[in-house]
Amino acid sequence: MEELQKNCAVVKKTAGKLAVTSSNCGCMEQELSVSIDPCGIVCDRKVRQAHFFMHQDHAHEFYELYYLVSGGCRVFLNHTIYHLTAGGIVLIEPGALHHTTYEMTQESERIALCFGRDYMEQFENACGSGWREKFAQNPYLHVEGRLKDLIEEMFQALILERKDGDAFSDLLRRQKILEILVFLAREVQENRQIRIEEVPEKAVQIGARYICEHFRESLTLEDVAGQVFLSPSYFSRQFKKLTGFGYKEYLNHVRLKEAGRLLRETGDSISEVARLCGFSDGNYFGDLFHKTIGISPREYRRQHRTQQKNSK
Repeated sequence: MEELQKNCAVVKKTAGKLAVTSSNCGCMEQELSVSIDPCGIVCDRKVRQAHFFMHQDHAHEFYELYYLVSGGCRVFLNHTIYHLTAGGIVLIEPGALHHTTYEMTQESERIALCFGRDYMEQFENACGSGWREKFAQNPYLHVEGRLKDLIEEMFQALILERKDGDAFSDLLRRQKILEILVFLAREVQENRQIRIEEVPEKAVQIGARYICEHFRESLTLEDVAGQVFLSPSYFSRQFKKLTGFGYKEYLNHVRLKEAGRLLRETGDSISEVARLCGFSDGNYFGDLFHKTIGISPREYRRQHRTQQKNSK
């Protein structure tokens, strides 16, 4: 097990499809409508009706390039809310918790391009290191005019080469991923402005960021709401409405993600890991970890160390 399963979907091949499993929704599987291919690429185009939203926590261990063809939506990603219109692009890094809600008044069309970490490694080998961090710091872009047409043409080429391809298609599709990353890197260097809305969304973003910075403390809803001068009940409602996650649910996600890192990278005791991640009760931490990950913290650490030894 490489990463936490809580809010980090498990990717597996099921009947030739790329299945994404979210552990806190009863292990229900949501299959993308296209088959996974030898390139490790999935490019999926869908029309979303008004009011559509993701019902469960969503994260995965591959990159996702989300592109809005038409309509409008709101994406919550790493304690920030992004408002997308046609031409909006969000690059979602592996393990990042995200949630999408679409406009209430119109249908929208989106393209989701999923690809493995190895493509980013190839890009960095060719263009220099540090791009993973740059993309993580600048995940949102908006393209217009000829660049918008070019991006959509590249997405469509990925879909068609998969559908009607020949012996050369795999190579072309691999190259398209790198080509898309080049265009995004150029836009990042131009420091495109991020569209972030004002209150109450600004308050929710500040609150989410505060959680990420103070999750090790004995943090309460009242503490976080007080940071943005809102009542706990109002902040809680707005947080759920705008991010798709309850306050406690999001706090636990942040804490468990850090717990997984400590279990993998340190020799700290289980009780010390719990304390460092903000859990005052070690038994509660163990129960929550087992409930969401499916195994105990001790077994999680053992499996990870076994995988490390086998990979050497």
